[in-house]
Amino acid sequence: MQKNVGPLDRNIRYLFGAVMLIGGLIFQSWWGVAGLVLIFTAVIRYCPLYVPFGINTDGDGYGTTVGYEAQVKPGRDGENISV
Repeated sequence: MQKNVGPLDRNIRYLFGAVMLIGGLIFQSWWGVAGLVLIFTAVIRYCPLYVPFGINTDGDGYGTTVGYEAQVKPGRDGENISV
C-alpha cells in the first residue's frame, strides 16, 4: 500500500475529522463515523478513493499528479525546455 496522502492533506483531514467527530457526538448523528474515517485515513496516510482517480498528494508539492507529464525537448542551444 503506497502512501498517497501528503502533509497538507493529512492536516486538513485531521481538522475536519475532529470537527465531524465532535459534531457527531454532540448531535448524536452519523457524522461522527465520517469523522473517524477521515482521521483513520490521515493516520495511515492512504486514501482508497484517490487510487481510481490517480491522485497522489504525497510527493513533490501539494497538488495532484493526474494527467500531467512534462515533455522535455532540446532547445536551439542544446538546453532542455519543458513544453
